[in-house]
Amino acid sequence: MRRKLVSYFSALVVASYIVYIDYLFVQEAVWKVISLLFQGVPRYPVYAFVRYLFYLTGAFVILIYAAYFIFYLHFRENEGSKPNPRFFPKVSLVIPAHNEAMNIERLIESIQYQDYPFECYEVILVDDGSVDGTPEIAERYGIRVIRHERNMGKAKALETGIKAAKGDVIITLDADSYFADGSSLRNIVENLFSRPFVGVSTGAIRIDVRSGKLIEKFQVIEYLHSFEVGRRVQGYLDWLLVVPGAFSAFKGYLIKSLPAIPRDTLAEDFELAMITYRAGLTSNFEPKAAVYTEPATSWRELYRQRIRWYYGGLQVMAKYHDMIMNRKYGEKGLFLFFHMILLEYILPVLQVFGIVAFPLIMLVHNFLGLEILDITLPFPLMMAVFLLVLFLQYLPGVLMSGIAMAIERNPRTALGYLPVIFLYYPIYNPLLSLAKIDAMLRFLRGVVQSW
Repeated sequence: MRRKLVSYFSALVVASYIVYIDYLFVQEAVWKVISLLFQGVPRYPVYAFVRYLFYLTGAFVILIYAAYFIFYLHFRENEGSKPNPRFFPKVSLVIPAHNEAMNIERLIESIQYQDYPFECYEVILVDDGSVDGTPEIAERYGIRVIRHERNMGKAKALETGIKAAKGDVIITLDADSYFADGSSLRNIVENLFSRPFVGVSTGAIRIDVRSGKLIEKFQVIEYLHSFEVGRRVQGYLDWLLVVPGAFSAFKGYLIKSLPAIPRDTLAEDFELAMITYRAGLTSNFEPKAAVYTEPATSWRELYRQRIRWYYGGLQVMAKYHDMIMNRKYGEKGLFLFFHMILLEYILPVLQVFGIVAFPLIMLVHNFLGLEILDITLPFPLMMAVFLLVLFLQYLPGVLMSGIAMAIERNPRTALGYLPVIFLYYPIYNPLLSLAKIDAMLRFLRGVVQSW
């Protein structure tokens, strides 16, 4: 633990230095541009405005991502090749499906392509009241199908499939996903038995870009940050907090011991992780196991989906509040507070406040003539500074995201994504923060959130 604390402190020191260098660069770059566009502008008011903007809208985002990125490079560099499995336990792949006729065939074929012995796994599709021929397609492939006569929800479908499963390992998959390669199944099962007391292992989830729209590419970057950087680091540091239901492997004795899959929150995957930790077990992340999944294709769908995720996270934390900062749960109890509360919910409030507050300050200053703080710049100049800071401050993030994509995909893909990454930080990242604030307000007001 002491060694980890030293590594955390070292990463934060280096990340803080990156933030400070970024601040000096942004301050000087903005001043150079402003001095060219607006003759005779005094330096101090511009510097002061840049300082307020930088530390409220972007500094902490860059600080946290830089710390993660430092750990990511370290762990990525030290990852060895996967050893051959010592044994092949019986695996049950449970797939809840509702009207997935367009996707289920692709998933089944990706399962059959795996290099896991055919006789060592079973596939159970739980048809949750489909009316589009989903179960008939699965049956043509010889898949075991369990039918619900009416739609009862994903949690109930999972519960039905898990109860029917006979494997020592139970893997949950979404019907609109598919394996990224032929070794993902073998790798995640091996990872589940890689060290003692692991109850659940999860792999990377990637976005299947179909139309090439900007909204899809934004989600590619979001999932790159969340899984191949974020969860990789959390897994190695042994405080992986959320295991996605779209692709996770559970020890059979653990998940079959539950009387039911939790259905009183919108984040049963997060809750299953909490149940695992409460049972005295831990979790793993396997970067060499991956699935592709469909992205949200409209901004409305994306926003509603993220609201469900963040609202469900708050439900789970409220339900398991006794684990937060509880020594009994070690680092997970500490980081449940630090990561989920401070970084996932408090930091977005600060970021959105900074982005929204300063346009309001500009309007108050321009139309009412009131001076707030020590900002004494005219309205057009303040707007120019605001836009420059909003885009320039995230250049370290753009660089780190581009490097991560070059490592995880290839340099050509990373180069093609650079314009999207550049837009991701000032546009998409604040949108996610806004969704988190929206979810918090709904939760605090007691609004009933549904699927």
